[in-house]
Order: sequence, then C-alpha cells, then structure tokens
Amino acid sequence: MRANGGLIAAHSPDFVAAWRSVYCRVYGWRREGRFAVVPSLLGRPVFAYLPGLNYSDLDAAGARELAREAAGRPYNVRALSAPEGEPPPGSPAVLRLDLGAFGHDRTEVWTRALKRATRKQVRRARRDGFGVSAETGAAALEAFVALLSATLVRHSAPMMPAALFSGLVDALDARIIVVRGPGGEAAASLLWLLDGPLAWCPWSGNLRLPGGTDELLMWTLVEEALNAGADIVDFGRSQVGGGCYRFKRKFGFVPVPVLWLSDQRADLYRRYGPARKLWGALPNAVTGAVGPRLCRYLADY
Repeated sequence: MRANGGLIAAHSPDFVAAWRSVYCRVYGWRREGRFAVVPSLLGRPVFAYLPGLNYSDLDAAGARELAREAAGRPYNVRALSAPEGEPPPGSPAVLRLDLGAFGHDRTEVWTRALKRATRKQVRRARRDGFGVSAETGAAALEAFVALLSATLVRHSAPMMPAALFSGLVDALDARIIVVRGPGGEAAASLLWLLDGPLAWCPWSGNLRLPGGTDELLMWTLVEEALNAGADIVDFGRSQVGGGCYRFKRKFGFVPVPVLWLSDQRADLYRRYGPARKLWGALPNAVTGAVGPRLCRYLADY
C-alpha cells in the first residue's frame, strides 16, 4: 500500500460535501450534522452517510464513530475495509486498479493488468468500426442517461432523476465517455469523477452489443484516468461473485470490501431481491415514471 492510501484511499471531504449538497437539493432531503435524512415509505427516516456513495471520506474507525452518533435511530454509514484476500461471495466490494503499481505506464497496464482475451475484445471493437471518446455537453449527458436507464431496466432497478446527473456534472469534476457505432449511434457510456488521485466510475450503461464495446469503454476509462494523473481507478461496487464482478476482474481490478454499518440486516442484495422481482414485472412506462420519485426514499441505493 502506498503512503497516500493505495487501494483503500477514500474520497476527499470536499468531494463528499459537494456530493451531499447535490443529493439533498435534488431529492429535497434535510441535513442533520453530517447525515442526509432520507425519508422512508415504511418507517422512520434513515440517517445516511451518504446515499449514492459506495464509501465516503471516512476510514473504518471514523465510520464506526459516526454510526454511534445516530443514537438509536435508523442509520446507514459506509467506508472501505483493508482487503485481506477475496471477500466472501455475495458481499459488497468495490473493484479498484492501482495505476501506481504499474508505474502509471499505459503499456504496462495494458499488458500486465488486462487479460489477453480482454485485450483481444478491445481490438475487435475497434476493427468493427466502434469509436470511443471523452465527450462534454448536453448531448453526451443525454446519451449517457439513456444508456444507463436502459441498463437499469434490464437489471430491474429504478432510474434516478436526470437532474441528479446534471447537478453532479455542474458541482464536481465529472466526465463522460461514449462508445459509438459506425453510424454514430451511442452503444455504451459511463460517467466518471476525478477526486484528487481517485478516478471513480459510479455508473455505466450499454446496449449489450457483442464485439467488445464494454471492454473498449472500460479500457478508455483507464486511459483517461492515466491522462488525468490518477493513482486509483475505481469501477464501483459489485456483488462478489456476480457477473459484473467477474467482468471487472478481467481488467486486473482488485476487490476492496465495503464496511456497511446499518441498523438493518447487512445483506443488501438479498434484502432487495423480492423488490427487484416485483419491479421487473411492472411495465416500463410505470417504472420510468415512478423510478426517479422512488429513489428519494432509498437510503442505501
């Protein structure tokens, strides 16, 4: 582990403060101390630090101390734990690539971190005429939101309001990457944020096209992070052993466990299993209209 925190480097306090401000404004949440107070559809409000973030600016000790401040109220606090081998199957973990371990050298990352089959898929996408670029402006944001929405529909998960993404783009160093087909149509996209040495991608979306478009998108994120001088690329939270988790591992990403402190049962994925089945059975017109409103009540989404 390097002196700056290495694989367990957390977000900066300024980043967390800006993130909390955008979320509270878009969802109309009140604040109490460092917590966002998230209303509940079926009970008491949840004191959350912080919705939308896989972890915060806290280390494990700081997270436990803040959880005690909830004083018997429903709460939700997250931080990173030091990795000690492979986390248990089904548990939450973020997937990270330590660019410093490869000397911040593009060729070293390409040849040593990525599996051979993954490099082959990146080359295939380019041969098939797919292009990829960092994009800015309303059109790029619209393409990203549309692809993320389609992806969340496939995963039976609600879509956040578009105002949330535009707010984050305005408040933080947020950047968008788009993969486009030979005709210029958007095939895959992601939004990533630069927070000092940390390049974090919380969301990505795609059309599930064959031929390496997802691999091309991921590799371009790594390249952009190298260009920005980042030390760590974080491709977000996944369920250990799941399909997304296995895909990210092909890029040499290392799992870092998430310390999830809550008054509720910690098995997040199993807890939301029945709700996802019900959500997936609803018509898209219903979920499209209700989803952004529902997200206001999801403290651990």
